[in-house]
Amino acid sequence: MASTARLRDLVVSATPTAYSARTSLQTNGIEELKSALRRSAFLIVGLVLLGIVAYDGIRIAAGPEHVASARVLLTNGDLSSTGLGISPAYQDPARQDQAEQNLVDSPELYSYAAARARGRSGTAGELASSVVATASNNVVDFTAKTSDADRSMRFVNAVASAYPSWRGRVTGRAIDAAIAQVRDQIGRFGKTPQLQSRLQQLQLLKNLGTGNALLVERATGAPKTAPKPVTDSIIGAAIGLVIALLIVGGRELFDTTVRSEKDVEDALDAPVLASIESLPRQLRDGVLGSDGGRFNDEYGLLAANIAHIFDGHEGVVQIAVTSALPGEGKTTTASNLAAALARRDANVLLADFDLRRPSVSQFMGIPRGAAGVSEMLVDSTDVRSFLWKISSNGEGPSRLSQNAEGLGNGRSVVVGPVPRRPQATQAAAKGEGSLVVLPGGRVGRAETSRFVRLPALLDRLPTEVDFVVIDTPPALLVSGMAELAQNVDAVVVVVRHGVVHVRRLRALGRQARSWRARVIGAVLNDSPAEESYFNYYGRP
Repeated sequence: MASTARLRDLVVSATPTAYSARTSLQTNGIEELKSALRRSAFLIVGLVLLGIVAYDGIRIAAGPEHVASARVLLTNGDLSSTGLGISPAYQDPARQDQAEQNLVDSPELYSYAAARARGRSGTAGELASSVVATASNNVVDFTAKTSDADRSMRFVNAVASAYPSWRGRVTGRAIDAAIAQVRDQIGRFGKTPQLQSRLQQLQLLKNLGTGNALLVERATGAPKTAPKPVTDSIIGAAIGLVIALLIVGGRELFDTTVRSEKDVEDALDAPVLASIESLPRQLRDGVLGSDGGRFNDEYGLLAANIAHIFDGHEGVVQIAVTSALPGEGKTTTASNLAAALARRDANVLLADFDLRRPSVSQFMGIPRGAAGVSEMLVDSTDVRSFLWKISSNGEGPSRLSQNAEGLGNGRSVVVGPVPRRPQATQAAAKGEGSLVVLPGGRVGRAETSRFVRLPALLDRLPTEVDFVVIDTPPALLVSGMAELAQNVDAVVVVVRHGVVHVRRLRALGRQARSWRARVIGAVLNDSPAEESYFNYYGRP
């Protein structure tokens, strides 16, 4: 009894968990389906429209189509058997329908109909190619389909009216053969009563010669059946939709790009710290300010998660931001992460260590070609002469060496490229953090030896900041990230939704196992907005 009760308790306790897991799988499947349909919306709509246009065009090019119908009724009983007083043998209806179908499909029927009409209703070939006959349940339906209404009626009436007599002729051939056989027997054995009676019955059958068929409905009209714009458009749309769904399904089946947070977490064995929606075009060229809307909240969540990870950490926290390949948004993420940390009252240094494609200056409104990391590799000048401080008064970034206030004064905040969006500065002035930027410097040849010297620059950076956010080169292309990973405290990997393949992300994860710094998490960039976003923020 005890074991039974324990088993019952286990089942009861497991049921909610199993139900929750099953519900979660169903929800994930629905969300993935919605995401796939959203990604392929233009393809689906385009193929549906193409299907409508193509099918309508084909139907119009084929010309008009008129259909006329006639009907022949087959008698349920055998008239000849009735006249002779003979009970007909049972026949299987299915076999009877098949035998009748064989008759109406015979080319001789159309030859007979053409000859009977003396060519006024078309040749045997025209009748055979235009008229279709179907036998079922003692009824033969004849249908003619041509481009002319009068022609369709003439064709179908010619064949339907000829069918009863032609069917009688076919039956008569068998009777003639039977009569000849009986007469042969009479010639050999004499006129016996049995042979005489059989001969009389056969002659009566021949005289009846009805074929057991009656034309009951002639064609009196031939309505136009094609083209029909509405019906044809619906059919074309359905064909286009089916083709589109097959293409989408095939593409999704063979698509190995990262499409979900689960893909990222499985490949990197690290959590996704934040999912960032696709930024509107007007917000892509700089760091988000007061007009960032919910995107500020998304980067704020990223900053909060990272800050909590290092809560209680002593000294400067150095965070490298990297990606597997270029074009995944690591510079955008690094810049906005630094901004969000500064809004959390932290003093932040943003450093551009991507020597081949430095882009942080562009985001911060710093003049193109401003000296920075590239020059520090060959110059022992104090790092402060290369730093730029983002002002909170709308005057734009300024060289730190020209600003007597220095670092960590509690009055400078990050707001993005101020010359382009000065209004964002005033709105963000409530923060108490500060941000300074170390540009990448002039673009030149970035030899591997220069990447080897990058870790030494970390020791030259100011120590009176709380966070150093480092924009690094793509981890799978050059050695910059691998060199820095031995000296920084943590790494954040940026992954663009639908761009990088899972195998490349797994390669980065394998490479990261040799780093001293651990990958604390990832950022899924350009993530499609879910319904929950709109439920909370409202639709734009």
